[in-house]
Amino acid sequence: MRSGQRVMMVFAHADDETLLAGALIAKLVSDGHDVKVLCLAPGDDDRIRRLRRACVDLGVSAVETLRFSESPMWPDDADETRKLPTKHLSPQLSLVPITELAYKVAGRISEHAPDVVVTHSSYGDYGNCDHAATFCATKLATESVGDEAIRFYSLGWARWMVGGNARLMRLSGRSIRRMGPDGSFDMWLALIRSKSPSITIDVSAELGVRRKASRWYGAEIAKGPLPMRLLERVPLILQRSFLGKARLRVEMAPEGFDHMAGL
Repeated sequence: MRSGQRVMMVFAHADDETLLAGALIAKLVSDGHDVKVLCLAPGDDDRIRRLRRACVDLGVSAVETLRFSESPMWPDDADETRKLPTKHLSPQLSLVPITELAYKVAGRISEHAPDVVVTHSSYGDYGNCDHAATFCATKLATESVGDEAIRFYSLGWARWMVGGNARLMRLSGRSIRRMGPDGSFDMWLALIRSKSPSITIDVSAELGVRRKASRWYGAEIAKGPLPMRLLERVPLILQRSFLGKARLRVEMAPEGFDHMAGL
């Protein structure tokens, strides 16, 4: 990928850009690319402020947000959300029709005219239904724009990491086949359908930038699962084993494009 390309990163929540792709973003910026971030369900004003601060640390040139709300991971978690006054709630991201989401994302793609679009994996990275919905909407949006020169990638993860996380969820009594607020997201089915070719990028040199940006999300990390909390605290030299390689799946590329050439 020649220097000076326009890259649009589309994420579901504030902190996804840093915790899932912070080192990748920093690598793209250091290589001379213009990176913009679109976040669909960023949270309240304080979290949006922290999103913008983290993106400054990562070198992002512009941040845009929509105002959907975050969906619960499991149907029983949705019970607490239902108790809140509905008139003050924006629609939960995973429950918004994909065509509606795609329409909004397509507008941003048309406006920024990126050379490359990157978003979550089709299986929601770790089974997050908002991430999976963002993938579907972004793919549909990229296709609908009609620019055949755009390259579209999704985040990819090592099978052992995804499988290990799924086993931990099953051990805790959670079903990976009934996720999201209405239990309609099947992580297992989405995972086995994910067969796109992938590329790997060494981002180990940018882990320090990622760590600097992640400090804006201390509250979110503290509420996260134990493996994530431990990983964020270990020395950078140990993080390299888990986060030193960024994997991207090639979802859409111009005819004849050699994906093995990578970014």
